[in-house]
Amino acid sequence: MHIGHKLIVVLLAVGLAGFCGIATAGEFAKVGTVGSQFLKIPVGARGTAMGNAFSTISDDISSPFWNPAGLVFAEGTQVMVERVEWLADMGYNAIVVSHQVENVGTIGLFVTAFSSGDMDETTVQQPDGTGRTFDVTNMLIGGTYAFRLTDKFSFGANLKYVREDLDGDVANSWAVDMGTRYDTGWKTLRLTMNIRNFGPEIQLGGTYYDYDNGTRLEEPSEYLAYHFPMIFRLGLAADPWVTPEHRLTIAAELEHPNDNLERLNVGGEYAFTEMFFLRGGYTFGHDTLGMSAGLGAEWNNFGVDYAYSDYGILEAVHRFCVRFSF
Repeated sequence: MHIGHKLIVVLLAVGLAGFCGIATAGEFAKVGTVGSQFLKIPVGARGTAMGNAFSTISDDISSPFWNPAGLVFAEGTQVMVERVEWLADMGYNAIVVSHQVENVGTIGLFVTAFSSGDMDETTVQQPDGTGRTFDVTNMLIGGTYAFRLTDKFSFGANLKYVREDLDGDVANSWAVDMGTRYDTGWKTLRLTMNIRNFGPEIQLGGTYYDYDNGTRLEEPSEYLAYHFPMIFRLGLAADPWVTPEHRLTIAAELEHPNDNLERLNVGGEYAFTEMFFLRGGYTFGHDTLGMSAGLGAEWNNFGVDYAYSDYGILEAVHRFCVRFSF
């Protein structure tokens, strides 16, 4: 067996064993046990419109946010800018640039910025508000490198710098993402696995005063360190209908977050002449997220995408994305 195929088999076996292990490690949701929650916000209107079942399909400029291995399919130089109208009037913006280098691979750079907007400050003594406002701002800066190990197998990784600012108390750390994609050669079936936000604990600087039955303690306390929201995904995708004018792609992914129960994401994309796109998906096992849908159009190396996500008792989330290449 060719060494590349051996590596493929080993990686897929290890990934499947790892998923099975973590999927049966606990039967309760460990909500509230990790921080840096803004890292969970998906980026890329195309992928979110498909119910987040996108790491296996990802083959464009948004790949660093889903499966960095997919960036090998982003030809030439590409740019994507996205605006996310997040829950509770919070905002999330992203920009990513990629460039394909012949016989080397594809490199990418990305930046995301999260803002909570102004929030009213409350204290133990003034639970109705002090008259002052504060905000939370978070930033993610990263680089991607993706390359082909064989004509069927690709690998990609992100190295990320994470910064959180909670009203002047700042935390800094790093994290990595790793992903693989295997085109099986049978029909159009491809398999992927990836892990996101793997890194050391992160800790806010500064101190705060704790309270005991409404009385402030004399000595300040340091903030406790916390883990990143690490996510492991295992997925498959195929194109059951392909003609010169039509394409239908379907995908399914098992997702395991380190602070919640396992989820199943399913989705699909219909393309007409690879210029107009209709997308939809559903997330099973999420606390609030259910159906997602969206539209896209692309012409003359320019594309626009829109995605709608239904968060049940919470408000809907809208995403707008612009892409171009040269």
